[in-house]
Amino acid sequence: MARDAAGKPFKAPDGKLPDHLNDLDYDHYRAIRFLPDRALWRGEKLPFEVQFFHRGFFYKNRVDVYEVANGQATKIIYQPEDFSFGDTPPTKPGVDLGFAGFRLHTPINKPDHHDEVCVFLGASYFRAVAKGELYGLSARGLSINTGEAKGEEFPSFKAFWIEKPAANATSIVVHALLDSESATAAYRFTIRPAETTVFVHVRAGGICGAAVPDAGRARNRPRRPPPCREPT
Repeated sequence: MARDAAGKPFKAPDGKLPDHLNDLDYDHYRAIRFLPDRALWRGEKLPFEVQFFHRGFFYKNRVDVYEVANGQATKIIYQPEDFSFGDTPPTKPGVDLGFAGFRLHTPINKPDHHDEVCVFLGASYFRAVAKGELYGLSARGLSINTGEAKGEEFPSFKAFWIEKPAANATSIVVHALLDSESATAAYRFTIRPAETTVFVHVRAGGICGAAVPDAGRARNRPRRPPPCREPT
């Protein structure tokens, strides 16, 4: 999928929102909360659950999320009844807005409570936390032209595929598709929350040309040394 996207013209992320969501300030956006009882896999006695972030404020770009179970990917459809909106009017039923991102929960501190352990939200940012700890810095899937006078490019995760865990799983696998004007890439994250949370990510794809540093697959760039680096 990333290889196919690399050969096509870049299409900017879908940032269109209904008028009442388009200009939310911080307080109104923060008041839109996902309802924990609506979490993916809630009530299935699995070690992980997934909650979703609504679009708005700084997080207007649409992100599509899929559940992968028994080898089949099923798109998770946005439903306004999964959220509480505070003072903001809810979205009309039947409008699929997608999501801004998601977070993973697992009983890392107490056996009877699913704690938040990992977040994917905004551009290619993600972060995780270990048992008994608080969040620190975020990481990024890819950074381009950082510190350059012409300005930095911010690639974005545009879609995720979350593998449904087994009942005895101690880790969860998340696949992601990243896209930007200069590069596209596919990722596979294996996340193991524990005393030390291990967050392993594997990039799939190569780099065509030297203009895109260290990750991704260059889009519509001439093939010049070094050649495309394929995954091993």
